Amino acid sequence: MQIQTHEHGFPFIVVDDYFDEEEMEILWNEVDKLYKEDIFLDPVDSYSAFDENGFLKMNKCIHLDEYFAKKREKCEILRLNRKIFTEEVLQQGKSWFFTNFIKTCDYDATLLSYYESDNYYRAHTDASTVTGLFWFFKEPKKFEGGQFIFPDYKLDIEVVSNRMILFPSFIRHQVLEVRLHPKYAGQNMGRWCMTHFLDSKTMADMTENKKRRDVEKQNQIKKDVKNVMFNR
Repeated sequence: MQIQTHEHGFPFIVVDDYFDEEEMEILWNEVDKLYKEDIFLDPVDSYSAFDENGFLKMNKCIHLDEYFAKKREKCEILRLNRKIFTEEVLQQGKSWFFTNFIKTCDYDATLLSYYESDNYYRAHTDASTVTGLFWFFKEPKKFEGGQFIFPDYKLDIEVVSNRMILFPSFIRHQVLEVRLHPKYAGQNMGRWCMTHFLDSKTMADMTENKKRRDVEKQNQIKKDVKNVMFNR
């Protein structure tokens, strides 16, 4: 595991080779299984960020804590992502912001997202304190695009398989459009991202209230979309 701490108007940490070979094999075994089960949600059903024009992303995702709520012990991904709380990560991180926060973090949630052709996530912030993004994909890489950008800082972070990036959630970030060759469509050859939202329970409760309000707004968007389709 190789950890680098950066300052670019805000602190962030990049961790390469985040999981070892055995952990990656366990991760892929579960991801492949979930992919075949076709349980991933569209933006309209997954608490996606949105503005007055609609949803900001186009991809498929699943909230693992909710999906495995009654069988959490059976989810290898939720076991593996505990790694972020280990001394191995904390001692090497060398960032007062992340080290002190993660040590006191008492709430986290995990989102698994998959991007294929024409998928993207426009600039947005997350409703947490710290966001951790773990990228992975089948190699050799079969897609182009999908760059990760902090637009307000004109900062482009290379998307490398088995790379984790940690940053303050209030910093706007985005994923550019992914381009996957048609012959690889539907074969699990796109861009994967495991998002780890880190927070305190107090902030999480506030986030939950916001989520409920967002769900109400999203339900209204669903109705508006259905009305448009019906009236065509």
